[in-house]
Amino acid sequence: MPDDPLQRLRDGTAWDEFCERLKAAGHQVLDAAPDDPLDRAEGLRYVSRLARHFLRATIEDADPAAAVMSTETPKIGLDNPDYVYYGARLSASFEYRLSGSMGDAHLVGFGTFSGGLGTKEGLVRNGYLTSEELEFDSDGRFTISLSRERRPGNWLPMLSETNSLQIRQTLLDRRNQQPAPMELARVDEGTGPSPLDPARFSRGLDRVGLMVSGVVGQFLGWTNSFRSHTHEIRTLDPSLLAVAQGDPNTSYNYSYWDLDEDEAFVIEFTPPECEYWNLQIGNHWLESLDFRHYTTHVNHETAVRENDGSVRIVIAHRDPGVPNWLDTAGHARGGLALRWVGAEHPPSPSTRVAEIDSLQ
Repeated sequence: MPDDPLQRLRDGTAWDEFCERLKAAGHQVLDAAPDDPLDRAEGLRYVSRLARHFLRATIEDADPAAAVMSTETPKIGLDNPDYVYYGARLSASFEYRLSGSMGDAHLVGFGTFSGGLGTKEGLVRNGYLTSEELEFDSDGRFTISLSRERRPGNWLPMLSETNSLQIRQTLLDRRNQQPAPMELARVDEGTGPSPLDPARFSRGLDRVGLMVSGVVGQFLGWTNSFRSHTHEIRTLDPSLLAVAQGDPNTSYNYSYWDLDEDEAFVIEFTPPECEYWNLQIGNHWLESLDFRHYTTHVNHETAVRENDGSVRIVIAHRDPGVPNWLDTAGHARGGLALRWVGAEHPPSPSTRVAEIDSLQ
């Protein structure tokens, strides 16, 4: 195989290998899919979504000189329905300024990262800042400097290998709240965006194919890990999180659910003092479900508590007539995530599977 990216582009090798990797990722999904038409269809859609996301992030909006910030949300690793995700490609050769206000956001986390999901090194956090650490002006606006050298005021560090900015905004009532408006701009005197570079495009196709297949393999490993303790909620294996670093202030618990039509998965716990918690369900591929039209998650603001302060959450295919019902949205099985932000001692929830009619 030639190493010259231009030669690989000329003779079609780069394109052929890109297509072959997508084809292989599709078969990897089909081989791992439950014998369920919905799971299989969503698995192939998952691959197509990954391809779309990485093509945009790696080729279309990949020039760090352009400072393009995207609000597209890839559905990967049980993406949080309460989060609005922003992202941009960065280069340590440049300096950037991020400005905005909080809008209706409860919390915002800002991170600089190197590597990437699906790559050998994984997604590696280089710097992190939360909205609670920010200085605001008299109008409630903030400005953050992104650079290798420390700057006065709000500063988000970059390393020589930093290649992306990722922002997570937490909205407690996403259907009725507005995310924080933000703008990213360069503040250095370096060169501007360049026309499409053929060699970079060739390398980008290679990277996209590898990232799609890498993410499929990585998160199938997560699914298999969660299925090993179906209907039992456990702390996430640290080795899984090591290649998908996100918010350092968040603790994670995960599980898997698999229910018959008349069964319910019942989860009970007493939330500790914390800034935020939520519980969500997703599909077999660890994509969030359609939270726009179905209630598939609950958080500390929306949950109905018992008289003693505890919470009971019920996952079922139909409404059992009790508070905190999460709708499976036509899915027979899938993953589950429970997040805690700022909790010193996250509880260990109790779980059981019960007949739906017994809960009324």
